[in-house]
Amino acid sequence: MRAFLITTVAVVALGVLAACGEQATPAASDQAGATSQSTEKPPEPPSDVAEPTPPVGEKPRQPSGGQPPVTIGPDGPVVPDGVTEVPAAQVDASALPTYIEYGNKVWVYDGGFSLQFFGSASSSCTGVQATVAEQASDTVKILVRPLDTPQGGRPDDGVCAMVMTPTPVTVTLDTPLQDRKIILSTGS
Repeated sequence: MRAFLITTVAVVALGVLAACGEQATPAASDQAGATSQSTEKPPEPPSDVAEPTPPVGEKPRQPSGGQPPVTIGPDGPVVPDGVTEVPAAQVDASALPTYIEYGNKVWVYDGGFSLQFFGSASSSCTGVQATVAEQASDTVKILVRPLDTPQGGRPDDGVCAMVMTPTPVTVTLDTPLQDRKIILSTGS
């Protein structure tokens, strides 16, 4: 009886495996002379586009999801596709402190509506904030301000980094930057 039970289980298992094998792709020798009669379309490859692009000339509804696209790598700024550096002649960073690393570099993305640059905080425990102070037909004035309040609490609440690193800062414009000059300044 035990042998009969084991034989039955083995036959059922082989039947299940054979059924699964019929649904798998046929061997290469089987494919050579056969033509595909399947009406199924192959799956579409995954899209490389992370976010939808707004229609040309329209302000994005949610610019870049809040994440600054340009990062700092071991060899300097790492600029992803779809982000361009604004020409140096179009950026006036003369009012910023000289210790701000990459202070004269600004990147544009989101169809010209979003700008990113790097700022420096007043200490390693605080952050940086930027606001668009003015948008004229020929200039965009951005005020960069180190925050006085430490991120996450008071200075005695925790440990801060020993090294000050450039902090990514982003702003969104009302209209695309195009050839307007960017004026970076300190202030509130």
